[in-house]
Amino acid sequence: MNWKAKIIFYKESTRIAVYFEKNAVLIAQIKTYKDARWSATQKYWHLPDTEANRMQFQLPLAHTVVPNSEGVESIITFKRYLLSKRYSPNTISAYSEALKSFLTFCNAKAVNEITNTDVIAYNNDYILKHNLSSSYQNQIVNAVKLYFKIVKETKIEIDKIHRPKREKVLPNVLSKEEVKAIQT
Repeated sequence: MNWKAKIIFYKESTRIAVYFEKNAVLIAQIKTYKDARWSATQKYWHLPDTEANRMQFQLPLAHTVVPNSEGVESIITFKRYLLSKRYSPNTISAYSEALKSFLTFCNAKAVNEITNTDVIAYNNDYILKHNLSSSYQNQIVNAVKLYFKIVKETKIEIDKIHRPKREKVLPNVLSKEEVKAIQT
């Protein structure tokens, strides 16, 4: 089955949108799902956002895309701290999202049980696996270090969290032919 699925908001509720080329067999198959509907304006089928449907269409389960309740409270506390220190709105947003991403990855643990090993696992199993930039990784490190510096009773040793090496990007150099083409 050649399809693409994603989470959407439809009439103030989350649903799963499924896109595929018009095919009678696939249409018959999608109609077997409970409450499957066709959106003529958007040109996709949509289904209820359930764990079974997420698994069927290989989407992450809902509990794996948000931090646990303690993590959510930690993010709110962190935002309040950043506001009180008068960080810029962009920094507050970037650091909060970075911390949210990290705490989502660690959502099976209590915040005070997170260790340096979890930071390394996040770097290897999330950042490197998804080929994210070293600047994004550095932003995560900044947010995690700042957060765990203000939260007491943690098992993280802030001084031992390492920063990524800076990426070495070669300059874009024009070939002789390209220089000649510019000159003419």
